Amino acid sequence: MKNLSKKDIFKVPDNYFESLSDQILDKKASRKSKVFYLRSMAAAAVVILGVAMFVFKNEVNTADYLHQNLAEDINLYINAGHWGAEEVLYLSDDPNLILDQIINEEWGSYNATDFELENEFLY
Repeated sequence: MKNLSKKDIFKVPDNYFESLSDQILDKKASRKSKVFYLRSMAAAAVVILGVAMFVFKNEVNTADYLHQNLAEDINLYINAGHWGAEEVLYLSDDPNLILDQIINEEWGSYNATDFELENEFLY
């Protein structure tokens, strides 16, 4: 120990401790502003994403939901005997399309020429 010099090895730069607290506060303030900015941007993104999902989901599902419920309601009225074929055709926008679909379902698999069909109906 006697061989070590008596020189002060812990020399601090001039005015270091006077400006240290200001430096620490400046760093802390800049971190707070960055964190606040990032949190506000994340919150805005979540709100925009949530609103977009709500709007688009309702637009898509509303049409499907209404069409499905309407078809079920019509079937219930028909099966209960409240509506007959005439009422359903009157409510339709294009009754000929419905009749063509029914004919195609019932006679679509039948392979016969027009002549055979005419002869079958004549007798």
